[in-house]
Amino acid sequence: MTRHSRATGFDVLRDDATKRLAGADVIVEATGMFTTSRRRATDFFGHSTRAIAAAATDLQAHHVLLSIVNCTLPAVQGYGYFAGKTAQEQIARDVSPRLTIVRSTQWFEFARQHLERMRTGPFALVPGMTIAPVALDSVATVVADVATGLRTETAVDVAGPETMTLWEMTQSLPDRGVVAVPVPIPGSMGRAFRNGALVPGADAEVIGPRFTEWLGSQEAADSAAR
Repeated sequence: MTRHSRATGFDVLRDDATKRLAGADVIVEATGMFTTSRRRATDFFGHSTRAIAAAATDLQAHHVLLSIVNCTLPAVQGYGYFAGKTAQEQIARDVSPRLTIVRSTQWFEFARQHLERMRTGPFALVPGMTIAPVALDSVATVVADVATGLRTETAVDVAGPETMTLWEMTQSLPDRGVVAVPVPIPGSMGRAFRNGALVPGADAEVIGPRFTEWLGSQEAADSAAR
C-alpha cells in the first residue's frame, strides 16, 4: 500500500496520476478541500476525479471513491461543497469502469474542525444541522474491506449509531477554547440541514461507537500519552 498526497509530493491537479500510481490494483480517492464555493468545489473535485478515474482506467484498477451520505440530494445543492461532491460522483460513474462509492456521514472530528474553521476571535458559529456522525476508524475499515475485495458492492452508505445535532456534539467537546454560538442557516437549505437531510435512510449500514464513547476513548488515550 502506498499513500499519495501533497504531503508526499503528489498533487492530483498537476501531476501525471497514471505515472505516479503505476502498478496499483486499487486506487482509493479521498481527496478534499474546505470551501463553500460551488465553483471552487466543482473545479477541484472535477479535476481530481477525472485524473484518478483516467488513471484507474489506464491501469485497469478498482476506483474506490470516498463521498458523503446524501450529498447529492437536491435540497442541499445550495451548499457549494456538496455540489462539488455531487459532480465528483457523476464524473466517477461516467469515467471509471470499476467503481465503488463509499459514502459516510460526518466524522466525529467534524465538530471540533468546524469550531476552528468558524472561529472569529473568542467566538465560533455553529450552524443548525442534524446528522448521524461516525468514527473515522470505522469508516476506514469499510473502505479497506472494499479495497481488498472482502466487500463487492458498487455503493455503500455508512453512518454512526445515533442521530444528533452539531450543537449537541459541540457542547460535548472538552476544552473547546471558544464560545460557541448557535446560528440557524437561513432559507430552504438551512431547513433541510436542521430537519435531517444529511441523516441516512434505513438502508445505511450502522457502524462504530457512539460519540460519547468515542470521546471517552480519545480522552483515555490522551491521558495515557501524558
